[in-house]
Amino acid sequence: MPAWIWIFVIITGSLFAIKMAYVLCTAMVLPTTQGALFVSTSRARIRAFIKAVPMKTGEILVDLGCGDGRILRQAHKCYRIKAIGYEVNLMAYLKARVLSLGFKNIEIRRRNFWSANLSEADVVVCYLYPDVMKKLSAKLKANLKPGAVIVACNFMLPGFEPSRVLHPAGTLHSDPVYIYRTG
Repeated sequence: MPAWIWIFVIITGSLFAIKMAYVLCTAMVLPTTQGALFVSTSRARIRAFIKAVPMKTGEILVDLGCGDGRILRQAHKCYRIKAIGYEVNLMAYLKARVLSLGFKNIEIRRRNFWSANLSEADVVVCYLYPDVMKKLSAKLKANLKPGAVIVACNFMLPGFEPSRVLHPAGTLHSDPVYIYRTG
């Protein structure tokens, strides 16, 4: 068989194996994520809320379901803050870990954020399904310190009144980013 056929078979097989690993990792965490999939947050959306939510060096940003960790890295680059991400999907977790190598103040935790203590967080970011947001609202009200900022992409956080709603240009359908401040 010609070499190009072997190369094609190897590349196609590798891509298929990666896709199957992604499907398996997603299926394994469905009970925890309640159907939410790893979807990268657009760079336009990240830039918009990082600009709208200035942070001071030493503050702590927590991303609930951090995916590939792009929010953590961008916030750290802009403000030199400590960034903590929670991710249960193994593929997303591994990608976040690899892409965050060399960032000493970024920590990626492969565990469910529901059991996390968020009392030290200055900023909490989430991009979760609406049915999860109600339960999350109760957790954030119980755990966050006064003055903490919550950034919710696409879906409102019940029980909170947004202090600002962004509609970043360049995002699909100009989907909203809600910014809340705890009492």
